[in-house]
Amino acid sequence: VTTANYPDVMMPAYNQNPLTCIYFVSFMMITFFFVMNVVLASVVNTYQNDDDARKATIKKLRKENLISAFKLLDQDEEGWVDRETIMGVFRVLNEDCPEVRFIPAEEAELLFAILDTGGENRISEEEFMSFCKVMLLHFERASAYSTFIERHFPALFQSWQFQSFSRAIKSDTFEHVVDFVVVLNAVFVAIQSYPQLVGEPSTEEEHIKDGQIDTVWEGFQTAFTVIYCMEMLMKVLVLGWKRYSESYRNLFDAFITVLSFAATCYVYYPNRFSDSRLIRFVVMARVLRLVRVLVAMKQFQVIGGTFIDILPAARRILLFLFGIMYIFSSIGMQSFGGLITRDPSNPLSERLRGTDFASAGYWENNFNDLLAGFNVLFNLLVVNNWTTQADGILAVTETKLSRYYFLAFHLLGVVIVCNLVIAFIIDSFLDEWNEAEAIKAAHDTGDAVIEEKRAIFNADIVTGTKTNLSGQYVARMYASNPDQMMSMRTGDELKKLFTKTSGVSDRSIDPLEPASP
Repeated sequence: VTTANYPDVMMPAYNQNPLTCIYFVSFMMITFFFVMNVVLASVVNTYQNDDDARKATIKKLRKENLISAFKLLDQDEEGWVDRETIMGVFRVLNEDCPEVRFIPAEEAELLFAILDTGGENRISEEEFMSFCKVMLLHFERASAYSTFIERHFPALFQSWQFQSFSRAIKSDTFEHVVDFVVVLNAVFVAIQSYPQLVGEPSTEEEHIKDGQIDTVWEGFQTAFTVIYCMEMLMKVLVLGWKRYSESYRNLFDAFITVLSFAATCYVYYPNRFSDSRLIRFVVMARVLRLVRVLVAMKQFQVIGGTFIDILPAARRILLFLFGIMYIFSSIGMQSFGGLITRDPSNPLSERLRGTDFASAGYWENNFNDLLAGFNVLFNLLVVNNWTTQADGILAVTETKLSRYYFLAFHLLGVVIVCNLVIAFIIDSFLDEWNEAEAIKAAHDTGDAVIEEKRAIFNADIVTGTKTNLSGQYVARMYASNPDQMMSMRTGDELKKLFTKTSGVSDRSIDPLEPASP
């Protein structure tokens, strides 16, 4: 069923009579292709049901706690809480709740205004139900995103020439041109490195160490470096460093570009080191920029986003897997510790002579210590050749009872935990895909412009509430705990928070509301 020893287990009978393949193939069709996938579907369904139930429980407790908190604040039972009371709540959180981030007075103004969607300068009970979501908002002045040109040369920034230049740099066409250059760079690297790739002897010319650009390849290397530096410079001028650096894709490009530029300067600037092969190695590393071509595709963006998002949220499953491996490794130490040995004076070593375990050189795959046990269990987790490991333990113990140990770990570690990991990844991927589908174009709520995963708004009046602030701000939702986001679509939540309602808020209470900080 695990396919680790298939078709090896079939071959003796198959060599005698080819018709025996009917038995093995039908068994594999039923068990591997059907039963194991039914198990996977069952685990995925159970995981999703339990996850939904957990979220519903958190949502219920959160709603009850918010209602209780509102009643404590609304001691006169008027059905609303005034500005001063809410500001007092923020002060209490700052003074008595170190687990909650500090809320400056400026942010407190904005948080109250976003809560007060009715613009009545007071918070109703229904508006107060969004308190947890609002507490996830982080603010920055939009001026922090202004570019060098915008700050120091406003006339140039407003000119039609610079605006046209900015639109060109931000366009998809510019990205396609850069992608073409990256692919062309990869082709030149492949041609230049072909002799080394096919194992042919490399004959370096003498002037390769003269610190001069006097070959065609060195000219191309330098040209590509210049092109990448110009691309980075133009993007920073148009986007500003802050917005440019918010993209992992841009940071990756910048790292390779700066590395290439530094290597070029180091080689061609007069000094004791002038071997241009350093640039070639950097150019080969620069081919990694081909990743940007994949990142430009939506499907790979979703995959990358899923990978980043599951890292903090996967700790429960990883801790569960670590616990299982720790227990089994401890049991393995007690049961099989010291049995695997190459000491010729130990009779146990003779029992392994001629076994597949010895032929494969699996000597260090043992349970002689906890770390070695973890290594064995990880090998079992990926299934490949686990029968060879099990047969080695069987040979030294001379009892088939040892197989129950490996069978138990396979059921817990592979069939259950690995399928849980698959279920978790599927769930995270679908959430990321839906989020990507929701973020297609900027949306103007009348109070803010929602683009990607941020809201840009004017602080003078927020959802109808007058503040003591002015200027444009940028709001984002961050959560230190994955449970606080609860699979929310950030763009949709920002649209709800920055939409003014008439009178008493008609904001619906989202069952996936984030946990209270």
